[in-house]
Amino acid sequence: MPRLDRTTEAMLLDMDGTLLDSGASVERVRSARAGEHGQRPGAAVRDGRGSAPGERRVVRQVGFAQAALGFTVNSLGACLVLLARDLGVHPGELAWLSSSFGAGLLVVGAAGPLVLRPGPRPALLTAALVAAAGAALLAVAPMAAAAATGALLLGLGAAGLVLVTPALLHGPDAAARLARANAAASVSALLGPPAIGALDAVGANGRLALLLAVPPLLFLAADSRARPPADSGARDRRPPAGPRSSRPEADSGGRAHDPSPSHGPFRAHVPSRAHDSSPVRGSHPAQGGGGSGPPVGRRAAGAWAAIVAAVSMEFCFTIWATTRLQDTGLTAAAAAATATAFLVGMAAGRLAAPRLLGRGVPVVPLGCGFAAAGTLAVALTASPAPVAAGLLAAGLGIAPLYPVTLARLVQVPGLTAARSAAYGALASGTAILAAPAALAVLGAALDLRTAFLVTVPPLAAVLAAASWPRARPE
Repeated sequence: MPRLDRTTEAMLLDMDGTLLDSGASVERVRSARAGEHGQRPGAAVRDGRGSAPGERRVVRQVGFAQAALGFTVNSLGACLVLLARDLGVHPGELAWLSSSFGAGLLVVGAAGPLVLRPGPRPALLTAALVAAAGAALLAVAPMAAAAATGALLLGLGAAGLVLVTPALLHGPDAAARLARANAAASVSALLGPPAIGALDAVGANGRLALLLAVPPLLFLAADSRARPPADSGARDRRPPAGPRSSRPEADSGGRAHDPSPSHGPFRAHVPSRAHDSSPVRGSHPAQGGGGSGPPVGRRAAGAWAAIVAAVSMEFCFTIWATTRLQDTGLTAAAAAATATAFLVGMAAGRLAAPRLLGRGVPVVPLGCGFAAAGTLAVALTASPAPVAAGLLAAGLGIAPLYPVTLARLVQVPGLTAARSAAYGALASGTAILAAPAALAVLGAALDLRTAFLVTVPPLAAVLAAASWPRARPE
């Protein structure tokens, strides 16, 4: 080792990931090369970094979180109906409690960067405990005030789980990983209402079925509290924004983009750099920075709007599928049971999405086509069987839209994991609160069949057009 004859006031030793993190650049290059040789980018990254215990732990935690999320959120409506019966009030008087999840998403989305500042695991621990407390309280509460508190806590805790998930899962294969996580939620969502109905049918209070979610949530909290391995697999693997060379980098698909920050509400976090007090010139596309992609703010806003469209379509069916089936002549119980066709389609679509993504299938345009076709069957037919088939097709198509659009937001270069997770929660909350309400207004002014026609197909068309694969410039 050569001798350094130099006098210094201090010496700073850095390991990769402390001041600078080369992980994102390594993953981008590895994914681009994998694509050139016909391999799956996500698999190439996983093979390169191995299957560390921390990575498996992240998968386990996200799986438990999403399973509990799907079970509790999709059980909330049925529990409120039983709660209204137990309290001797009309269900309409408790309808506002069904919006607790959407309201919770807006709260955690607004506070997301602050909540995630210590890292995702403290937020995961808190969300799991709050959701467990809310589920237990709603299950056993004998009074309206206690039950309302339980529903609000459950909605807030579930929203926290939504916030943390994209902060834990990112990288070139984020879309496939998020699709697998959401598949766990979709499968568990099928179990909640039948469990409530079965308990209520045998004479027990059906709300007690919510207690089934408490042990997994407590296990998740305990697992989150334990000290993670050195390589947790949950660090932010995207490049920081800031001074770069004028040469554009390649994204996971091999297309050039400019990772520089932008201004406006979707601004990227620019870390300070020692010994560089001059303003960054040429780092913004408008200033001739050399990047060929749109500014970060525009990319983030576009991804945010795509999430709103995807979640809006999903919750239009989630909230109003049973009512549409009742219009075909089914009883309330039969309509609720038949409406699970949409959930079955969602579960199947999300289970298949990672394989389709790995093969390079344009799942968003394809899914939008299935969603539009299913909507036509739901809106234009009058008997239960074709409406149920339409719900199944719509579920298959809508299933991959949220994880893929969320992954696009997570992968915006220069946007920190905390901000992208917060923006995703805000987008979901906006859609969950606004879309079903808008559909209800249109249904009252026109009719529910027409309301489906004038909302879902246009949203699907816009999302498909915005996501259609474009030819790479030569």
